[in-house]
Amino acid sequence: MALTKQSKTTFYVVGVLILAWLAGFFGGKVGSDGGSTQTVASSGDSSKAAWVDKIKKAGELRIGCADAPPTIVVKADGSCSGPDLLPLQNFADGIGVKVKTVATTWQNIVAGLQADKYDVAADLDQTVERSLAIRFTHGSWSYPGVFLVERGSDYKSSTQILDAKKPIATSQGTALDAALQQAKAKELRVDTYQNAAAGVKAGRAVAVFTDLGTAVDMATKDKSMGIIVPDPAIFVHHVAYGVPAGIDARSMDILNVAVDNSVASGEIARAFAGAGYRDVDALGDLEIKS
Repeated sequence: MALTKQSKTTFYVVGVLILAWLAGFFGGKVGSDGGSTQTVASSGDSSKAAWVDKIKKAGELRIGCADAPPTIVVKADGSCSGPDLLPLQNFADGIGVKVKTVATTWQNIVAGLQADKYDVAADLDQTVERSLAIRFTHGSWSYPGVFLVERGSDYKSSTQILDAKKPIATSQGTALDAALQQAKAKELRVDTYQNAAAGVKAGRAVAVFTDLGTAVDMATKDKSMGIIVPDPAIFVHHVAYGVPAGIDARSMDILNVAVDNSVASGEIARAFAGAGYRDVDALGDLEIKS
């Protein structure tokens, strides 16, 4: 039977429609919401917060913490307290879980995070070396490295301390330890800053090189010790929270919101002040000046 002009046109239109449907079928199946199922899957993947979900399922946020008074204090029972835990407490409250602190040492804090002994490492200096093994949140605060010396000593400036070519005590495995090594200073490396101070008192070192917060805490408790602030600065570091290298982007975003809000609201600054922390320009009689 011969096709009329109208019939030919009808078959042509139907053919075009079939080809268009086939192209759409194989290029990306149509989902029930009218969009491509590939697009829906991609959107679904990016919205997952696997790290957060793991913590919520466990019902607790495990925080690894090493002693660095007054920002982090490890108690005799192995629990930790201090103002730099505040953003993590706010994060835990926001996702509806409790906090469990896990005491560790500065030498082992990164290894413990990698071994899943805790979910996050608190009060951790951001360094390139650590960034090769873990990831960091946004910063919560920053500090300079300072010297702690006996007030009766002849040392009144950082230049005198460094030029003495005698051991400077610090806590092994810390960012300050790495800074002294980079400066090629002679070191007395011990496990805690308290033992570093003991080394100075025993004459085994001329000074302790530590973070400002620890120096303020130690000089406040021991009036025979004073703080020397290096000028120019030898070391300034930003402090954040360490998380596993494989954390998903959505979980990192959620955690950073808690950190940023704690900083922007002034809540963490008030907590630091309440714990006795002093900035460099507010050291008063704790500082030794040349």
